[in-house]
Amino acid sequence: MNFQVPKKPWTILLRTYKETIPEVHRQLEHWKARATQMPDQQLSKQAVWTIDDKDFHCEGGSVLAMLAGGNKEAFIRFLCAYQTICDYLDTLCDKSESQDPEDFRALHDALLDGLTPGAELKDYYRVRGGYDDGGYLHELVKTCQETVQTFPGFVEMQEDMKEVAQYYVDFQVYKHVPEHEREGLLKAFFEEHKHKFPELRWYEFSTAVASTLALYCLAAYAAALPRTKEESKQIKEGYFPWMQGVHIMLDYFIDQEEDFQEQEMNFAAYYESEDEMVERFHFLDRKAEENLRGLPDEEFHRMIKRGLYAIYLSDGKVQGNMEMKHAAKRLIQLGGMPTKIFYYNSWIFRSRKDRVNS
Repeated sequence: MNFQVPKKPWTILLRTYKETIPEVHRQLEHWKARATQMPDQQLSKQAVWTIDDKDFHCEGGSVLAMLAGGNKEAFIRFLCAYQTICDYLDTLCDKSESQDPEDFRALHDALLDGLTPGAELKDYYRVRGGYDDGGYLHELVKTCQETVQTFPGFVEMQEDMKEVAQYYVDFQVYKHVPEHEREGLLKAFFEEHKHKFPELRWYEFSTAVASTLALYCLAAYAAALPRTKEESKQIKEGYFPWMQGVHIMLDYFIDQEEDFQEQEMNFAAYYESEDEMVERFHFLDRKAEENLRGLPDEEFHRMIKRGLYAIYLSDGKVQGNMEMKHAAKRLIQLGGMPTKIFYYNSWIFRSRKDRVNS
């Protein structure tokens, strides 16, 4: 590679704040302005709210742009368009009266089409009907298609990108069906793939398929240089399922109290005790470490994993809950000193951002 991928926490943080997050904000401002132009005002409000509320998804994912070399801005353009689709569709499914799996699958066709340059754009609202977004979703999909087509390694990595995207789509469908059907469908989903991941529990598998980290890591490497099928498989297996499982289990860990109050399914709550949860986090983390071994830019990927602990465990939901804070202190130990550096910086950055937004 003719570009340098950072390995130290402070270098990663500095480059993220100076290089990638500003570009994320530029991209999201474009999509936010585009969302305000929707003829359907209710849909427009949901789209704008989604970008405002979930911009941290793109901010966090943008750190992977450091793997994209000279195509860093193109990668961020893809990341922001694709993640905006993910978040927008999640909001539509959450806030809709529909609980029809065919509706959810039709909407999420957008994510698979976004990874298929030349694929004909569909009416993604076709099952629910009556939605007029002024071409917003089509424009997002087209941006993804046109951008990945320029990546020199995309053809070799497309199959693996679509595989992890399909897992994500299936999860989104099963997650939004009527509440009494969700657990059964997710367990059946796991049984279908259990032979590939026998060491996982069904709810840990659900967290592993709910992340887009592997897809973005593949996209970043595809953006940088021509790749081989073997490299693609290695990178995919470096992140899926273990790294992704750590990622989303942390997300569910910090949302436990909120999900309990709203009677939402929470996968971290399936552990019978704090000790069991911490023990399984140790197991997931160890497996993630094993699978990151040998990846190109191995130390960078380790820093990403350690940064995940910092980002989630510094969240205000944890800091304001003594029981969760106790568990969080035990989890922070998994990442050692780099996680502590990321942790204190994330807390400072988050506090400043909250003050600005208040």
